[in-house]
Amino acid sequence: MLPELKEGVAYVVRHRHLKWIAACTGASNFFGQIGFSILVLYMARTLHVSSFWAGAVFAGFGVGSIVGALTTTRLQKAVGVGRSICLTAVVFSVAGLAFPLAPKSFPVPVLVAGTLVAGFGGMAYNISQVSLRQAITPERLQGRMNATMRWIVWGTIPLGTLTGGAIATAYSLRTALWVGAIGSLPAFLPVLLSSVRSIREMPEPLHEPTPLDGIVEPTSGATVRLDAGATGDGGVAARAE
Repeated sequence: MLPELKEGVAYVVRHRHLKWIAACTGASNFFGQIGFSILVLYMARTLHVSSFWAGAVFAGFGVGSIVGALTTTRLQKAVGVGRSICLTAVVFSVAGLAFPLAPKSFPVPVLVAGTLVAGFGGMAYNISQVSLRQAITPERLQGRMNATMRWIVWGTIPLGTLTGGAIATAYSLRTALWVGAIGSLPAFLPVLLSSVRSIREMPEPLHEPTPLDGIVEPTSGATVRLDAGATGDGGVAARAE
């Protein structure tokens, strides 16, 4: 199992697209969770939002997600897959500002706007980037790639939760929201400043195995030679002779 784990990690961290998607998603999940972990307490104790309106605020995530799911394909066709990923990453990166900026006198509309935008951006981003991940990964590496990506991007969630609780305890609930919101702002930069933004259309799925770092699929008695840098994605290309 250990060689397979290493291969999955190597494929992600060396791939010219996957490593930046992992960085963007992981950073967003970490800082987003700092604020999300204490949002209910903040609404109840600081903003004095009733349970009914708190439910309406969180329902915004669902409504925004539905809108994102219904419009992602059109967005990809309009601006391209890479730009769609970058644009939606910007959207959910700025959504967190709504929570600490919500006025105490009438906070619900601003809070709902924040969850709507966050739900839309998060869903549209996930549809695009997960589809891209699956398209650019050979079939035999799909499980290892997804396991690695989830270990990276979901592993930041409990860390963000602990950090949010620690900041709220040491300072205040609003301070934790500001830290999460400001920290989320640059989360889109890894995809914006990388080769991800230049992807125009969704690539055709890869079915053939792609050798990586000297790891190749067994061949039928053929001699395999590795040519470094031939794939353009951090891997190597095999040529049977």
